Amino acid sequence: MYSNIDIQNALKSGELIIEPLLEKQLKPSCVTLRLGDTLLKPQEAKVIDVKNKVKPDYDKIIIEDEKPYIIQPGEFVLGHTYEKVTVGASLGFLIEGRSTLARIGLTVVQTAMIVYPGHRNRCVTLELVNHSKNPIMLYPKMKIARAAVFELKTPTDKEYDTDGKYREQDSVGEPIFKDELL
Repeated sequence: MYSNIDIQNALKSGELIIEPLLEKQLKPSCVTLRLGDTLLKPQEAKVIDVKNKVKPDYDKIIIEDEKPYIIQPGEFVLGHTYEKVTVGASLGFLIEGRSTLARIGLTVVQTAMIVYPGHRNRCVTLELVNHSKNPIMLYPKMKIARAAVFELKTPTDKEYDTDGKYREQDSVGEPIFKDELL
């Protein structure tokens, strides 16, 4: 796993790009990421069917400093990082929630914690759930997640944005059901 010095070196070499990035976002062994301004809230009362490619309908919500979103207990929304990220072919990038937010019941990543090598100049979609009994305010640019960076033993020859199904999504994105059943 990379230390802050290793992360700085990867940023200088261009193997890792995180924009915009403030120096204070670099921690001893990770990078803090902030929440973007767009959320997708799934509408209710629709049966989701992965096999037949039936996905939820979503309400798009734009949050502002003066108009945050209040995520209710038990509620799920999709969000995205404020930062755009590029991960080189020789790096691994794992995103997870922050301890402070977990302690108030907010999870940020349900299962999709890997950002693949070859993810280029795009934000990362976040899966936000309020597991607490209290509503939680979500503000744009609030510290929302952290990412650990590590070196792959061998660089990949299959970079994600060559043919990955989410490569066209520039902001928070809906699920894409493609080849879900082998």
